[in-house]
Amino acid sequence: MVFRKAVSPVIATLLLILIAVAAAVLVYVWVTGYASSVTASGTPELQERIKIDAVSYDASLKNLTVYVRNIGDVTVNITTIYVINATTETVVGYCTVLGGGILQPGDIGAFYINATEAYAEWDNTLGAWISTSSTAGASRLGLEEGITHIIKVATESGVEAAISFSYTE
Repeated sequence: MVFRKAVSPVIATLLLILIAVAAAVLVYVWVTGYASSVTASGTPELQERIKIDAVSYDASLKNLTVYVRNIGDVTVNITTIYVINATTETVVGYCTVLGGGILQPGDIGAFYINATEAYAEWDNTLGAWISTSSTAGASRLGLEEGITHIIKVATESGVEAAISFSYTE
């Protein structure tokens, strides 16, 4: 009487497939857990997200208004706004937001630019940060009618958003 103690080839194949699937599931769970922990503890500039919602220009007052929204999950500080002539690729306006353009997640800031510098203050009526500046140097913006301009907004950590616009009187 001979006793066989071997596993059939079909059962062996099924066991190997089961072990491979279990190993793949463990690796997947480990990798996704690691990836989410790296993202959650990433640097703030990777978490900051801003968007320029709109641009408005009043040619008679030479007042440019840039509406910036914080679409990220962390507080951002808008520090610099550039105005670039798209045709010549030259900077025709530049301002530093001196008073702090702090935007909480979901906030919209209205930045009024009509000089070489601007600063922000909280507007209770709008419920948003706005920047104000003196009218001195308003002609320094250098905007040209009918020419496409690019507005670029930068945060303190270097995150940027840009939009193009042109105006006609």
